Amino acid sequence: MRQISYVMLSAVLVFSACKNEVFKKGKNGLEYKIISSGNGEKIKAGNFMQIHVGQYYATGKMDSLLSDSRTTTGPMIESLDSSSIPAGYYEILSQLKNKDSLIIRISTDSAFSKSPESMPPFFKKGHYLTTTVKVVNIFTSKQAADSARMAEMVLMQKRDSLKAAEILVKDDKELQAYFTKNNIKVVKAPQGTYVEIIQLGTGANIDTSVIVSTNYTGRTMDGKMFDSNTDPAKKHVEPFNVNMTTDRSLGGSVIKGWTDGLTLLNKAAKAKFYIPSSLAYGPRATEDIPANSILVFDIEVVDILNREQAKAAATAQMEKMKIKQKAYMDSMQRISKMKKDSSGVNK
Repeated sequence: MRQISYVMLSAVLVFSACKNEVFKKGKNGLEYKIISSGNGEKIKAGNFMQIHVGQYYATGKMDSLLSDSRTTTGPMIESLDSSSIPAGYYEILSQLKNKDSLIIRISTDSAFSKSPESMPPFFKKGHYLTTTVKVVNIFTSKQAADSARMAEMVLMQKRDSLKAAEILVKDDKELQAYFTKNNIKVVKAPQGTYVEIIQLGTGANIDTSVIVSTNYTGRTMDGKMFDSNTDPAKKHVEPFNVNMTTDRSLGGSVIKGWTDGLTLLNKAAKAKFYIPSSLAYGPRATEDIPANSILVFDIEVVDILNREQAKAAATAQMEKMKIKQKAYMDSMQRISKMKKDSSGVNK
């Protein structure tokens, strides 16, 4: 609730300040307003600021939140250093006292005047980028700043752990409801991946001494496919090797849900993995996978390789890639030569 209140307060400050047009002029197109707490002396060069920072895109009718440290990284600690802070911002920040609040805005025209091509397509001329700053504390020594930074890291880890636990409970509730509704029988792997066995395999179960050759298709819970090594449209139709060992030379790592679920399978087995978000990509979002998404994978164990077999397979794969790369370069050279020859004929 405290974090939500801070975010709401920032939004209110932005709206009120923009509405009343009470900004002072700074350098390089910056405009600012300081809401003073009247607490202590102004920050000095070389001091360290512990601050919360929020960023908004303001159209004049509505402010869209772009980021806020209160709900992401927590307060940041920065040195007031003229060599690392742009002059316009340094001049404004050096006026702050402990517990002050600050609103800085700059028009999109000014912000992207030197490189207009870099302005995001949803930004429009005449609108504003607004930054809110709340001074949490001021430290006069690096030692004090480092101590505060470490304390904040501990708090962030606790908050992240609590949030992850809450999401895990939510994911589990959603999965249990899905299994019940669709009459799906699953087995829970040691770390929490749910495995629906589609086809039994043969031999011993997979352990942490092997590399597993797999076919897979990944989907979100709504059925949207985001990757597959069996669908030609994804352009990588070949078995994917999963390194179950700690030897990185045998292959990179995969999400925990995979290595967890594979321990319940053996050679030629087919299964469906239901992976809670904490064992998948967690809060990291991609173009096709929203943050904190439960993922579903169709998995087939094609083969189980020992270290020597895996190294041989990796070498063969590398040679295959070299051949493809050479074929591509040869093709590009032929095209380039044809263009030159064509240009000579036209002359």
